[in-house]
Parts: sequence; structure tokens; C-alpha cells
Amino acid sequence: MLNKWLVLAFTIIFWGLAFTAIKYSVSFLSPYELASLRFLIADVFFLISLVAREARDTRESRKSRESVKREDIPVIFILGLLGVAIYHIFLNAGEIYITSGVASLIISTAPIFVLILSWLFLKEKITKMKVLGICIAFFGVALLSKPESGGSFFGVFLVFISSLSAAGYTVLGKKLMQRYDSLTLTSWAMLLGSIPILYFSIPGIEKILVYPNLNLILSVVFLGVFSTYLGYLGWYYFLEREEASRASVFLLAIPFVAIVSGALLLDESITALTITGGIAVIFGILLVITSKG
Repeated sequence: MLNKWLVLAFTIIFWGLAFTAIKYSVSFLSPYELASLRFLIADVFFLISLVAREARDTRESRKSRESVKREDIPVIFILGLLGVAIYHIFLNAGEIYITSGVASLIISTAPIFVLILSWLFLKEKITKMKVLGICIAFFGVALLSKPESGGSFFGVFLVFISSLSAAGYTVLGKKLMQRYDSLTLTSWAMLLGSIPILYFSIPGIEKILVYPNLNLILSVVFLGVFSTYLGYLGWYYFLEREEASRASVFLLAIPFVAIVSGALLLDESITALTITGGIAVIFGILLVITSKG
């Protein structure tokens, strides 16, 4: 039995390093090409997992847990568009203009958008303390959008779209999670959501073949296998053994991994404004996800 905290630690490392790998890769590949290559690799593993589970359930004469209803496929496809195509293309594009550390901090605001969307569409309660947390976090984002912090308004705006799409993915997936287990829903969403962008893997592969770059190849493989496939497996393994509200707090460690790895591997500068903005974002998010009500 794997230790859940060890699994969580590796998951955070994989997801934190993803921002560094993306920042390096977008110097050679377009946002579309990088996203398509990442999921071309990850989809192979997700597909193998679904086939293996189908075979196991068939042997044990059990109803396959991953069999999705035909009427749910359009919704899962939209879910995949939010979690795959929109999220990753805009994140990749945003990292052309801002540092990997700043990108990770902007992405970490997703719980704020989940709260806002849940309040608007699911009628969930929003408290004064949570509103305060939102204001503090957005103040931190404003600081991070300044060039002195390693950001830019346009780059932050692009990554904000990714954060919003991640929130939409979470809110839309809530009802589907009542009918499908998390790994099954994720696998199908990843497979269906990557269909519109897989075409761009062709020019991406051509670029790699014409100008082979070992570091680029390793970055793309890392994103597909470790950050995407193993990252999701690790996260859901941990969620099965820990409360979701408590587990989400640990995800705030991801920006620290991204900032440190960006500084060590890409020579990204860490300024006082970056630190101030980052602290404001993290503190604001903590208020949002830990406040009761």
C-alpha cells in the first residue's frame, strides 16, 4: 500500500514542474502543438487504463464502472474541452509572456472561480470572509501582472482564462461525479476533450524530427506521462483517503515548486513584488477555501 502523503508529494512535484516544462517547451512549439503532443501521450495511458479496467470487470463478471451513458457523452465532451483544449492552450500561450512561477500562482486562483460559479449557478452560499479572500487574492494577481514581478497583463489574462476554465470543469463535473467515479470521468474527459487539438500534433512531431532537442522531448514526455497521467492518478489516490476540502489546501504548495524550479532550471528571477503578490494570492485563497459557510 502506497503512503498517501508520499503520493501527494510526488503529485505536487509533478504538477509544479509542469509549469517549468511548459515554459521551456513554448520556446520551440506553439501552444496548440504542445497541448496536442502532451495529450497524444497521456491519452495512450488513459485508454490503456480504461481497456484494462473493462477486461478486469469482464473477468470478474461485474458491470464495467467506466461505461458511460450515450446521453452523457456531449456533456463529457464539453467537460473535456474545458479541462483539456481551453485550459492547456491558454496556459501554454500565457507562459510565453510570463514566468512559470507567476503562471502557477494565477492558476491557483481556480478555487475562487469555483466559488463564484457555484454561487451563480449552484446557489451555494458565499460569506463576507470569502469575499475578503477573493479581494486579497485579486490584489495579489494585480501585483503579479506587473513586469517587475515577471508578469504581463496580457499573459496573466490568458492564464486567467485557463483558471476560469478549470473552475468550469470542476463545477460542471460535480453532477457527473454522482454517476461516475473520478478516474473514469477524468479519463473520458481527457480522451474526448483532446480530439479537437490532436491534429496539431502532426506539425509538432515534424518540428521535433527536423530539429531534435532532447530537453524538449523529455519536457513533452514529462508533461504527458508524469504531470498529466500519473498526476491525476496520484491526486485521486490521495482524494480517496483524505477529505477534498483538506486536500485542496495542499495544492497551494504547487506554486512554490514552480517558482523554485523556474529559478533553478530556467534562471527566472524572484523579485520582492513576485513574493508579495504570491503571498497575497495564497493568503486570499486560503481564506476562501478554509472559511466556513
